[in-house]
Amino acid sequence: MAETTRIGSQLRALRKSKGWTQTDLAEKAGIKRTALGAYEEGRAEPRMGVLVRLAHTLNVSLDTLVLGGSVSPMEQDLRILPVLTDRNTGAERITAVSTKAAAGYTAGFGDPEWIGGLPTFDLPLPEVPQDRTLRFFQIEGDSMLPLPSGTWVLCAFVERMADVGSGRPYVIATQEDGLVFKRVENRLDQEGDLLLTSNNPLFAPYAIGPNKIQEVWRAIGWFSTIWPAGPMEER
Repeated sequence: MAETTRIGSQLRALRKSKGWTQTDLAEKAGIKRTALGAYEEGRAEPRMGVLVRLAHTLNVSLDTLVLGGSVSPMEQDLRILPVLTDRNTGAERITAVSTKAAAGYTAGFGDPEWIGGLPTFDLPLPEVPQDRTLRFFQIEGDSMLPLPSGTWVLCAFVERMADVGSGRPYVIATQEDGLVFKRVENRLDQEGDLLLTSNNPLFAPYAIGPNKIQEVWRAIGWFSTIWPAGPMEER
């Protein structure tokens, strides 16, 4: 019961910090108000799927919700992630998020049922790490040329904010702009933010705070059915 009491205490404190009633939080998280009341009072223990929904709704990491306390941006754990596995082998499947699905991704990324409705597949190639949580995101626009709009970017999930950066390309799930594909410089120690930069110089860099970030995925490969222009086509 000590664990449940700690979770209940955290739930109540986080809810009140946002000025929400139990009804407000329950409706936003898609659970019953009576169930939330039981969690806060330590009369019931939420299952993992419910914890994920609550953490997502409150915009905190799962560790913060379960263990309590505060963490610095560099120490922030980004793992609030439902994954799908093969029924026979238990191996993780790769989920594909199209540009059409991207519109609802930041609202449903923490919902196992929503994620379960997306297509999944295996990619058993030697260059593809099999011990990482992987996801395919389809990009649109021309901010990251030479990758054309419609390209599928293969990404590996990043668990901690401190591991993000070095100018590498990432897909980032943000609260305000949805999914964005940018190169990232980690400035948490200096400016308290991440600097996002496009390959295309026509798009100005901009900063984003860690409190506006929901997930981070490091790009490790890409797939496109659009062939790059050949020498004759460039003339």
